[in-house]
Amino acid sequence: MSIINLLNQVKNEEIVLPSIQRDFIWPKEKINSLLDSIMRGYPIGIVLLWETYYDIQYRNFFKDYKPGNRNAFHDNTENKKLKLVLDGQQRLQSLYTSLYGTYESKYLYFDILSGLETDDFKEEKYFFDFFSELEASEKNNKRQQKLQNFTDEKDSDISYFFKVRDIFSMSAKEKQKFRRNIVNKLNLSEDDDLRLETNLSVFDEVLIKDNNILKTSIIDENKPSESPDRKSDADVLEIFVRINRQGTPLNRSDLLYSIIKLNWKESAEEIPDFVDNINQGNSFELNTDFLIRCLFAVSDLGTKFDIDKLRKKSNMDKIRKNFESCCDAIQSTIDFVQKECWCSSSKVIGGFNNLIPFVYYVFHTKNHQIPNSQIVNARKSLFLLGFTTPFSRYADSRLAKYIREELKPLRDDNNSDFPLKNTIWWVKYWENIDGYGEDLLRRNILLTHHLIQNISGAKIHFKKNSHEIDHIFPRSTLRKKEFNEAEINHFANFWLLGKNKNQNKSNKHPKDYFEDVTDLEMKNAFIDREYLDYRCYKTFLENRSEKILDHIKNKLDFNDDDFIFEDEEVEVEEVTEEDIEGIEDLEEE
Repeated sequence: MSIINLLNQVKNEEIVLPSIQRDFIWPKEKINSLLDSIMRGYPIGIVLLWETYYDIQYRNFFKDYKPGNRNAFHDNTENKKLKLVLDGQQRLQSLYTSLYGTYESKYLYFDILSGLETDDFKEEKYFFDFFSELEASEKNNKRQQKLQNFTDEKDSDISYFFKVRDIFSMSAKEKQKFRRNIVNKLNLSEDDDLRLETNLSVFDEVLIKDNNILKTSIIDENKPSESPDRKSDADVLEIFVRINRQGTPLNRSDLLYSIIKLNWKESAEEIPDFVDNINQGNSFELNTDFLIRCLFAVSDLGTKFDIDKLRKKSNMDKIRKNFESCCDAIQSTIDFVQKECWCSSSKVIGGFNNLIPFVYYVFHTKNHQIPNSQIVNARKSLFLLGFTTPFSRYADSRLAKYIREELKPLRDDNNSDFPLKNTIWWVKYWENIDGYGEDLLRRNILLTHHLIQNISGAKIHFKKNSHEIDHIFPRSTLRKKEFNEAEINHFANFWLLGKNKNQNKSNKHPKDYFEDVTDLEMKNAFIDREYLDYRCYKTFLENRSEKILDHIKNKLDFNDDDFIFEDEEVEVEEVTEEDIEGIEDLEEE
């Protein structure tokens, strides 16, 4: 089957995408390379289709692709014959958009004079790119002007971009006329004319006539609709999973989401809708992975992306049953972090994995709210996890262990306490933190300074106002003065500065830069003008770090007793097989 034959079936909505397929993700550069391979006659793989009459949820290909396009899903209630794409979606979508539609409102253009032989076969030989009509016209005009200025020799870099979809619409006679016009317009040499003629011929050959460039395999093709030999949706899901466990097309969360969508049609819209809504007005940047991990956690399925667990109907039923309450718990957790922890960014608190234990806890509390008596304990715990980020590594095993050993027993006893003391112990055990002090604050300098300057990390609308970590005393000057790296990058030598202001700061002497900064802002940031002198740098660090430590300790209500345990020799639970699998999975990724 030729490429155009396949694409015409896509256009006629005969070839469609099952809801289990992930979104289109290929960038323009990869599409351009795909077209180069096709023009060279290189095979580009196999498209695997499933011919079915099932009432299965599906969506059509996008003709005009834009990032953020929302999928419209359909049910095959009339049991018409469909061919669903199990493998090859990215290639088909790329070709359909390129040859029939637009990519980010731009058309695909082909350099009809490309194709010169090169010594390096890795380099692209046939050039494609996406332009607006104005961009393509300007590019061609500049090239034509350059050609006209050549008198002594021919420009070897000759090019002319033409819209691909217009090449398709031409008859053989129109192509001959088009070729003569281009030859005259650009005063082409005989070699260039021959290459142009060859390109137009190859274009037709590889896309319309050649059946070997993109092979097609169709499961259950032409079998009667009622044939008992037809594959079931369960069979096809298993095929899909096995295909995508080979190579690197899908990660585990993609596969999990695909399985969820196949077994629970509404999730194809409800999950992205929730993710979009929860990210409004903040910078948490929660995604489908986060939601799925939370669903696993609250359903007592662990926190590892285990595909096999969703092959059990009972587990899938748990996911579906707990979805609404899990979403409520996530919303309540985000409200808690914003209101009680003064933060609106997952980056600031060390990543959104730190939120998952709180989602689990809130899921099991009355009305999905943190009791007033537990707000301080929960807040302290969140900031400890935010400073030390223990779940940024070995998330599968550590999250599961923390929930299983600290949160689940309390839930089973109907105890609504948040386990602050045990959280501190795990932080000490995992991250080797002995207590509150400089070592804790330096682990997450961004969080430290958000707390000092009362910046929540909320979404910035004007990008020049986005905050960056900045050295108060410039690094380059401190290095010239032979301060060591620990002193240069001490947390007391940082503060948060607007991106545009940071670029303007350059390597100014701090006394000069802070001259027009208000006394109130200096006071709030614990920057003493008296010590803005390189001769006083070490005193500056000692003075400011002491003030920062006291401020954050009081703000978060930490006390020394929090970090003291009656029995420091706590018995560590033996490492389980699940823990080892979690570490191995992380290493594979």
